[in-house]
Amino acid sequence: MSTYESGTTFVSLFYALIKAAQVYDLGNDVVQHGAQRFVHFLNTLLNLYSHIEIIRYRDYIFFNKQRLRFQIDGYASLQFLHERMKHLKIRNLVFKPGVEKEEIIIFASLFKDEDSFLKEYDRKKFHHVCVEFSTGDEEIPEFLRDSERIKRTYFKALAVTKNLLQNLWTRQPANVSSSRRIVYNLIDSLSHDEFGLLALTTIKNFDEYTYNHSLNVGVFSLALGQRIGLSKKDLAQVGTAGLLHDIGKVSIDKDIIYKDGKLTENEWEAVKLHSQFGVEQILQTRGLDETGLVSMAVCYQHHWNVDGTGYPRRKGTEKPFLFSKIVRICDSYDAMTTARVYQPIPYLPHIALRVLWQLRHICFDPVLVKVFIQLSGLYPLGSCLEMSTGDVALVLRQNPGHFSLPIVKIVLDKNQGPIEGPTIDLSVDKHVYIKKPVYPQKYDINPAEFFMKSPAGDSEVKIA
Repeated sequence: MSTYESGTTFVSLFYALIKAAQVYDLGNDVVQHGAQRFVHFLNTLLNLYSHIEIIRYRDYIFFNKQRLRFQIDGYASLQFLHERMKHLKIRNLVFKPGVEKEEIIIFASLFKDEDSFLKEYDRKKFHHVCVEFSTGDEEIPEFLRDSERIKRTYFKALAVTKNLLQNLWTRQPANVSSSRRIVYNLIDSLSHDEFGLLALTTIKNFDEYTYNHSLNVGVFSLALGQRIGLSKKDLAQVGTAGLLHDIGKVSIDKDIIYKDGKLTENEWEAVKLHSQFGVEQILQTRGLDETGLVSMAVCYQHHWNVDGTGYPRRKGTEKPFLFSKIVRICDSYDAMTTARVYQPIPYLPHIALRVLWQLRHICFDPVLVKVFIQLSGLYPLGSCLEMSTGDVALVLRQNPGHFSLPIVKIVLDKNQGPIEGPTIDLSVDKHVYIKKPVYPQKYDINPAEFFMKSPAGDSEVKIA
């Protein structure tokens, strides 16, 4: 059993025990049986690990340094533990060898309100379960202090993407092995800090749209694929396909690609050929290996709509396969939220999500759209928000289970003066609420600048 599987099973059994201890008398068979199962599994794990550590950091739960993802299967137990630890201000739990059934039953029964937990935990003197409480400053755990590594991975991936496309545009030899390595590095970064990597997709270079867009689509595709439980091999394939989805544009006149103004009908027909050209480019650079074949299919299909429309025209009842539908959503979202020569004012992120939702069943797969919106939150990372206080804030993190209540940082005061304001968890502080999303350009704000700080959102989290 992998560390991740061990973690999800551990959380599920612990959740069941806590719930039973809150409903039944502690001597009840349901509680006793739940405790026995939990202790048996815990002791099995302690034969493999010196101890078991559960860490809550912001919107994540880690099991022995492995982040547990909020997925459909096991969502309730992970969400409950996250919320309970946050409410009780528990930063981490450590289970040591020697824990017995009676000790764990009493410990599980304490997970109610904050005052009784603190008092009873100190009084009971647990010998095999240790609790570290949050002091108010959400200090980043030692093993997560690698946000710089994530940034280096992103910018290395951007350089690789740019080099690949520029070489193809200038008919020079292209090294695709570097793109293969960088995708696996992105997967590793995503598994450690999903929102940390996604935050970097707010980097929008107007003059290098093609390169930023290709990388961002790759990152979004990896995140969406991870959310639906794709294997690492499949993630590598959908991530590579996302990076290469627009590679066919290197076969189109640059004057058309970067034209400042509306395309003529003939120019638009030329642009639409990039789907077919992409197949040719991948065949030349990657050959007929499995990842190359997947990328070719995605290149060809990423403008196919689920209702049968789109381009290139298809035969009969052909339908896009899963990876093409993933890239279709990610491509459209990043394109809508990015300024370009013919779209100087991009869509606000929440409006782009609304478009995806409105066009589900028409352009986009409805299930994947729902998962993408759950991934992004109602107000995606980097969204600029006017708050009820009159201050202006940026969305720094999402809150699992609190779809519309992200973690935000105040960046402008009510007089629109720049400030180093607090970071507020809107699921905790009920005195502040979102008034409306606003354009960051209106306030001369570049969201990406805030995510380039190390670590993103490292200031104090205000707790009501």
